[in-house]
Amino acid sequence: MLKSIRPFQLHPCTPSSRLSIRCEAAKPNWAGQSKKDVVLVADIGGTNCRFELWQTPEGGGQRLLEKTYRTKTYTTFQDALDALAAEPAFIRNPPSSAAFACAGPVLDNKCIMTNLSWTIDGHYLSKLYGIKFAVLNDFQANGYGIPALESHDLITLNDMPARPQAPKVVLGPGTGLGEAQLMWDESLGTYKVWPGEGSHGDFGPRGWKQRALAGYVESQIGYCETEHVACGSGLERIYEFLLTDPTFRQSTTKRHAKDAPAITKAALDESDHLAVEAVDLMMAIVGQEAARMGLACLAIGGVYICGGIFPRLKTRMQKGTVLEAFLHSNSRFYHLLRTFPLHVVTNSSLGLLGARQYASFLLTNPAFGKDLQVQNNATSPQQTSQSLAELSKEAEPSVAL
Repeated sequence: MLKSIRPFQLHPCTPSSRLSIRCEAAKPNWAGQSKKDVVLVADIGGTNCRFELWQTPEGGGQRLLEKTYRTKTYTTFQDALDALAAEPAFIRNPPSSAAFACAGPVLDNKCIMTNLSWTIDGHYLSKLYGIKFAVLNDFQANGYGIPALESHDLITLNDMPARPQAPKVVLGPGTGLGEAQLMWDESLGTYKVWPGEGSHGDFGPRGWKQRALAGYVESQIGYCETEHVACGSGLERIYEFLLTDPTFRQSTTKRHAKDAPAITKAALDESDHLAVEAVDLMMAIVGQEAARMGLACLAIGGVYICGGIFPRLKTRMQKGTVLEAFLHSNSRFYHLLRTFPLHVVTNSSLGLLGARQYASFLLTNPAFGKDLQVQNNATSPQQTSQSLAELSKEAEPSVAL
């Protein structure tokens, strides 16, 4: 019987003919019951799926529900969504739009999770539930959160005024090195985020030690891109590189390769000066990359470094390594770089904040959802899934810090 089919158990790869039958016969009536000032957001990683239900600022701006589910508990994303929809607060406040920040590549409003056997298809979900669903890459969501940050969410390293509507850039070292540009869109009346893969470009070393580091990485994996030396696994590579110095090999103190958490801890308590040097070198490289991104689009609206690494290394960061690398006093563009505000984001929920901004825009700005529509000449679902699967294979393993 069609009526006995539970819609949340439907796999997003179900053929379209069967999909349409199930959608018509058994889809939940969110569109008919939803509240116009309520949005659903989620931060979906390989381990946890964190949902939040919010009123829009026009509706009061209050959080109505927060639930975190272990992803391994649920076979599909729809199963987790099913559990959330059964919550009393959700039943009382069904959303009118939703935006999800996903840890994986996104193409055509669809994400195949990198470290999880979930597929999150915004078009499928929109058809099923009758509201707009936006699937964002987690770093794209970070970008949409930047304009909503308050002063207490930031550590300011270069205190300069941001010019309104000017370009902004954001980068974040973590498992990898995410990057995005924020450009003011006059037709939308707000910033639009353009994520990129600039961190996979060739690493441009400064000075003999960084050149030696680039050579070491090339000898290990064949080439050296910026991300290879500016993220969690990059910190480990830098430490391993420093261990190759004959000075340390001849030392009476025996040192061995460490993982990123151990390096971070040793740098903070200064129990291992090699760890201190590794952390400072990585932070300098991130500062250099921040300057490169700023120069690429004249980011006088602000340069933002997000992610969990830098706030954790606050004591090392405040010694000036990042700012010194960012300003690059020997550069002929030093005076221009001085005009770029530089901030470190301390808000650990930046992705959720950005998803909330995006979901709210879907309600208040009809033009904002146009990029979620499937065009007639867009790639087919099969091509999209194949492309996403290839992108997912390229992701590096997670590195804890």
